[in-house]
Amino acid sequence: MLGPDDVVYKNRYVWNRYKNDLNQRKHHLCFETASLVFNDPFHIEEFDEDNSVIEERFNITGSVTGLINNILVTVSVVYRGDLIRIFSARNAGPVEVRDYYEQFQEYLNGQDED
Repeated sequence: MLGPDDVVYKNRYVWNRYKNDLNQRKHHLCFETASLVFNDPFHIEEFDEDNSVIEERFNITGSVTGLINNILVTVSVVYRGDLIRIFSARNAGPVEVRDYYEQFQEYLNGQDED
């Protein structure tokens, strides 16, 4: 269910406009940009057990800029039907960056075997 302060973006993403403003001030990252993480074919999705008390939450880590000038972010989301609710986005931390590049390297190594 959408609230009066919710914004639907590209008929796929939804967020609270005030939460987006707060996130931009705190992390210098807007949810519009954060939604690009889903375009990264190498993004990592991890279940967020610590914050999944009321509903299942996931942390998505990936690039929002492509391989050149790569910027990795972690976006916290909830899947609600056809919509993805974004409620937090920030630059990826050191462990998230390491995990992302390890997965990417595994992919590249697998391509070498073909």
